[in-house]
Amino acid sequence: MLNNPGMERQDIEVFLTLAEELHFARTAERLRLAPASISQTIKKLERRFGAPLFTRTTRRVSLTPLGRQLLDDLSPAYAQVQAAIARAITAGHGHTGELRLGYMSAAVARRVLALVGAVRGHTPGVQVSIRETTLADLCGPLRRAEIDLSVLPLPVAEPGLTVGPVLLSETALLAVSAGHPLARQAVVTADDLAGQTFLFAQGLPEYWIDQHLPTARSASRITTVSGFQEILAYVASGHGVAVVGAQVEQFYPRPDLACVPIEGSPTFDYALVWRTDDLSPLATTFLRHTGERVIK
Repeated sequence: MLNNPGMERQDIEVFLTLAEELHFARTAERLRLAPASISQTIKKLERRFGAPLFTRTTRRVSLTPLGRQLLDDLSPAYAQVQAAIARAITAGHGHTGELRLGYMSAAVARRVLALVGAVRGHTPGVQVSIRETTLADLCGPLRRAEIDLSVLPLPVAEPGLTVGPVLLSETALLAVSAGHPLARQAVVTADDLAGQTFLFAQGLPEYWIDQHLPTARSASRITTVSGFQEILAYVASGHGVAVVGAQVEQFYPRPDLACVPIEGSPTFDYALVWRTDDLSPLATTFLRHTGERVIK
């Protein structure tokens, strides 16, 4: 049927779209054709088949039995043709293979999975694997080429790495033990935080700590531990305080932990990062779709 010279590709698209919309004007708008062109195409097809495909009244459009039969026969074949064309375009542009994507934090995971679904829908030849990374090894997986792109908490100011669009921005809060005096305050200020011990993950660059420290270094003590879960455990046991994202309240609730707003409403921003001189066609495709769907 699809190779029959009496039914061109545009004829098929007009018929299938009208069968879905059951409305001539909407069909014309969707296909970016003149309404008269839609009517002419359907009349041409009906002359060829020798019977009406649609019943038209002033109020509605509906398929005739012949139109329903044609729809049932055409739809699967046309879908196969469209899929074959999409696969050929994908392969021709080098958009096949596996994209390895890193992410950090539960809140970011939801955004990443939504983007992965969108990319797979546009480029069916692409396989995307995702991997959770850690604060203690912030840029390591990228530098070791274990992943192609990574969603990392900013700032990232490393030679050889490029920072792209921000995918998520969340409020930063101060995590304290439930019995800590600051747990009862509505907001904590820099003066409140003077002399506190701040917990950070090991291996973080100094500039990262400086940006997320809500008071001067000279007025604070800094202790590093192995990772994020350890930070929460130490804070809950009263060994210090930590600056965390608002997602902690949703994804890591603990009865012995309280999160308090910080004066000035600082944020944690998460952005895509990649190796400057090693951006694959697949990664470029992912970034293009990401640019259309940034969530803040």
